[in-house]
Amino acid sequence: MTVLWSCSFFGDRKKGQYIPVQYDLSQEIGPFSGLGANVPISFYSRRMKVLQTFNDLGIQYIRVKRTTDNWNNLLALRSATTRLGIKWIYTLDAIPNSFVNEYGQLVDVPGFAKWWAEEVDELLYQDVPADFIELLDRPDIATSDSLALTSEKYNELIHATRQELDLRDFQEVAIIGPALSGPGIAGEMETWYVELDQQAFDIINRWTVHMWEDRIENGKLFPALARLLEYLDQAESLKPVFVNSYGSSETKFGMVEYPDPDQYDILGNLSSFETYYYSASFTMPYGLRVYSNTLDLLRNRGVVPFIYQLYDAPAEVKYLKKSWGLLDLNGEPKPVFTLLSLLLKKIPENAVVVEANSSLQNGLNTLVFKSHDQIIFTLSNEENESRSMQVSLAGAGRSLETTTAFQCYATAIYPPELGKSDGIEVSEVEIKVRYDGESKSHVFPVTLEPHSIFVAEFSYK
Repeated sequence: MTVLWSCSFFGDRKKGQYIPVQYDLSQEIGPFSGLGANVPISFYSRRMKVLQTFNDLGIQYIRVKRTTDNWNNLLALRSATTRLGIKWIYTLDAIPNSFVNEYGQLVDVPGFAKWWAEEVDELLYQDVPADFIELLDRPDIATSDSLALTSEKYNELIHATRQELDLRDFQEVAIIGPALSGPGIAGEMETWYVELDQQAFDIINRWTVHMWEDRIENGKLFPALARLLEYLDQAESLKPVFVNSYGSSETKFGMVEYPDPDQYDILGNLSSFETYYYSASFTMPYGLRVYSNTLDLLRNRGVVPFIYQLYDAPAEVKYLKKSWGLLDLNGEPKPVFTLLSLLLKKIPENAVVVEANSSLQNGLNTLVFKSHDQIIFTLSNEENESRSMQVSLAGAGRSLETTTAFQCYATAIYPPELGKSDGIEVSEVEIKVRYDGESKSHVFPVTLEPHSIFVAEFSYK
């Protein structure tokens, strides 16, 4: 059965029927630090419209897995990113075999450090950016019942790699890490920070960490990341944080279970993407969860979220059953891409983030981005019911006028057995803003239909 939604905005309800959304625009969290994306270099195609995609998402960093056989793809991608000033991060899934023992443990630290320096040398020789290197992805994940890289070895490797880079006059290439699998500050994970000596703390340019809901208490990204930031602050190393990957590792929304993007034939679907290519990543509920997660991460000062995968890669879809991309195999947008781009392409340069005065009920989320001449406001509703909101923007200091306002909502949410991407629509709407002299706020009503977002842009008169 197909569920159809419509979306409407109105301003004639009584004040008591609205959920209040209140902002003091003078209370800034900090600068908007941008967005990053993981790009599968094993597959690069012009049909992905990389320049347009990066622009639509406001991508400022890309993270790629380094291999020695992808020069053509690297060079093609370089031409797309150079014009936009996008910075590159290189990382590895596994330590090369020549530097590990039979158990997969790193035993040749100097050799691995030299390998990294030689990789950077080759990259720069090919005129490919090497702004950051991340020595190993998820080093805290055990393989063959042991860690390939312990926190003590990691500390040693940081020193050795920095020395090798400096010997080649690559001082501008920054080392970031440790790229842990989660933000938990307990047990073994904590040692990845406390085992670093002061010089290693100084060498690390930015902290990196993964955030997946199924590895976090209650699946809540904001409090989990807040605990990590508090810990780093106490350790006197509150540097910018790259959240290497995030999204929705959940596949059940309401009473509906969707195929997992990590193994999308788990529900008994056909195993070939040529005949059945579908997962939760094609749905509006998934897209809204990722949208809300993005807001939760961006409301932390100095945090850059990295989209787990920019686009689906054929080999991963066909052989690994992975379909995490924001774009499908034909370069077409999934609902999650449409939602994110509607907001992110509007955020101006040098914007700062402003948090609402109080949190909203479950299923609702909001955030504001402002610059010296613009304000970008957004609301999201993951619920199955519409929500009427009364928005109050105080502290503007000047009069505001609406530039544009858009709604994005589900026109069709399909059951998973159909294997069909949900239908969505983006339409421009009119909102009426009035100035409330008593509260010294600009006020307007907005109604969010089920499974929808709202994005408005204001300018100063």
